[in-house]
Order: sequence, then C-alpha cells, then structure tokens
Amino acid sequence: MLPVLQVYACDVPWYDGFPPGTDLLQILWCPFQHRYEGGKVPYNGIAGPYVHVRYRNSRDLDGVFLPPQEPLVIGEPGYLPTPCLLRPEPVTEYPDPGVLGEEFDERVEEWEAATFCDITDDPEDYEPRYHWDLSTAPGWKLGGHEPWNYQGYDGPVECYTCGGEMRFTASLASAEWDGGTASWAPTGFLDEPSETYWQRREPTAVRLGRRETMRVFTCPVSPEHPVISDLM
Repeated sequence: MLPVLQVYACDVPWYDGFPPGTDLLQILWCPFQHRYEGGKVPYNGIAGPYVHVRYRNSRDLDGVFLPPQEPLVIGEPGYLPTPCLLRPEPVTEYPDPGVLGEEFDERVEEWEAATFCDITDDPEDYEPRYHWDLSTAPGWKLGGHEPWNYQGYDGPVECYTCGGEMRFTASLASAEWDGGTASWAPTGFLDEPSETYWQRREPTAVRLGRRETMRVFTCPVSPEHPVISDLM
C-alpha cells in the first residue's frame, strides 16, 4: 500500500470528518488495477487502485521515523504519486444540481440561460456556469460535496456493513481543473508557459482511468467499516 494523502486536523479546522480521539487522516492505495466484484462499488465498475482509509491519533505515534524510501517503480505508472506539500485552502462550493433533483436542475438551466446567454446566441450554446463555476470543486479535496457521477444519481452511497449513509471523504483527481472548470484554477496559472501550466494542473502526476477522479466514501458509524470508492 502506498501513502496517497495525509492530513492533520489542525491544518483543516473546517473539516468535521475526524472520528473522536483522532487527528490524523491517511489514505493509502495499492498501485495496481483492482476490479470490484459483487457490485460493491457505486454506479460503475471501472477498475482502479484498492483504497484504504486510516484515522489515527498523532499522540500515539512515537519513536524514530526512518527517512522515506526511494520511490517505487512497480505498479501502474499513473498510480505512483509524485510527493507534494499540501497547502489546504477552504473554498465555497454548492451541490451538483443533479443531486438536488430534476426540478432544481431545470431551474438552474433556466437561470443560466437567462443570465449568461446573449440575445443573439443560440440558447443551446450558453455555458453551464453553475455546474462549472459554482458547483462541486474539481481536483484533490477533502470533504465538501461529492463530484458528480456521469452515470447519474441514485441516492446516497450506502455502507455495505450497516446500511447507513456513507460520508463523502475525499476526491483524488488526475488534474486540478480542466477546460470547463478553469475558474477554479489559482490566480495567474492560466497565463503561465505551457510546461509550467501542465505541472501546476497535474502536480501529483496521478492518472486514473482516462484522467478521471476517484471518489472516496467512509462510514460515519465506524471507521472500521470498509471504504467505498469509484472513478468518475
């Protein structure tokens, strides 16, 4: 298992997903393709890394920590993250309209067309500003609203152990933004040279599927219940 994401509670005070008595979140995965069996994955069966989520109390970590080993060169190339230093930043985002129901989705479309579509434009050509600029933030993130699944929404993801509603915990992305979600890019990055731009857009060098995003869900009832993840 390779470490993919490590976050201390003190660095993300706005995130309320830490179980009592813990202040350290670690996400690990196996850097090989795994296909889920028995339908135990929401919405799709795309193969990807097997994921493990661990919550710990940093006060229980003692002793001497060895220097990190040389990066592994085994596994799928896109599943071997480039080490990065996190600088967590809270952002304001809103649910995807698909999660809020068909009626709300239609109201959003009407608002977008009336607000952003010029009278000379084809109504079908207006940009979906709510979806791209206001809805679920792209890239790597902890908590917030789950990224939209292109296969639709069939209700909350349910725990296979207790049947309760799972918590959206994190998204692990192939890129921090794309052409449609460029409004989420850091200020000034869009004007940088091409080589620098791509390094900034894909800082971890992770590539999931066809540049997809992994959604990770955990059970709020018990951190011991199995994690559910999928690609979208």
